[in-house]
Amino acid sequence: MYFGKKLLKATVLVVLLFTVVVFAQDEGKVIQNMAGGSVDWSDQTIMATGIGTPNPKLSPAQQRTSALTAARIDAYRRLLEIIKGVNLTAETVVNNSMVESDVIRMTVEGTLRGFRQVGPPRYMDDGTVELDVEVSLSGKILGAVLPPTGSKQNEMESKDIPSNPSGSYTGMIVDCRGLGVQYALAPRLLDESGEEVYGPDWVDRDVATEKGIVQYGTDESQFKDRVGDNPFRVKGLRAAGTNNCDVVISNADATVLSSTDENLKFMDQCKVAFLVD
Repeated sequence: MYFGKKLLKATVLVVLLFTVVVFAQDEGKVIQNMAGGSVDWSDQTIMATGIGTPNPKLSPAQQRTSALTAARIDAYRRLLEIIKGVNLTAETVVNNSMVESDVIRMTVEGTLRGFRQVGPPRYMDDGTVELDVEVSLSGKILGAVLPPTGSKQNEMESKDIPSNPSGSYTGMIVDCRGLGVQYALAPRLLDESGEEVYGPDWVDRDVATEKGIVQYGTDESQFKDRVGDNPFRVKGLRAAGTNNCDVVISNADATVLSSTDENLKFMDQCKVAFLVD
């Protein structure tokens, strides 16, 4: 009996430790639940679960295959529903771009059809099949939908911006907590007069396509690889834009961003993170 109690305690301890580890892995993740699935803004991935029912007119063996096929079709439909509702900017959603351009629409739809299956299908007792899938927003989708980029960086190249390593930073962390900031693929930082001081105008398109214009997270430790060892820490003043995706910062902080060649370079390389609730 004593051995049994010790075994039970050890089992409970293992379960608890496993639970803590799983929770720790999810810490800092920014997950936006949406109809049909969710968006992981920490690594810019959309996720959905497709559900397929068997065709009762088929044989038992064929029903299993038909249910899996139906689950794949449903997964694609859900991914498409999600991406259409994702904020592109503080004023628009991705669906606006898809409606305006057949090229963008076909690129997005084609990328979604190449979704990754996450884990094996789940076969239910009633013959229904569930299939978890995901698609990265980085790469082809961002490359297709991002608004024009880099105009401010091109403008700055014609100016004599001083190099000042001692007064420069390796990246930037914007504290957006408590502002009700919503997530977007192309958010902007604005000064107090509404001028864009970071965003699409300031980034290299190839970098933004692969990394995203900003990284979202709830813990600064997530940003180390993104912003480097000496990030410029800024407190947001308020959210802005119809969708509340842009962030206003003080004029004093805004001035720092374009004050040195090194700071222009970290913005060009999208080394910017938004700390959210």
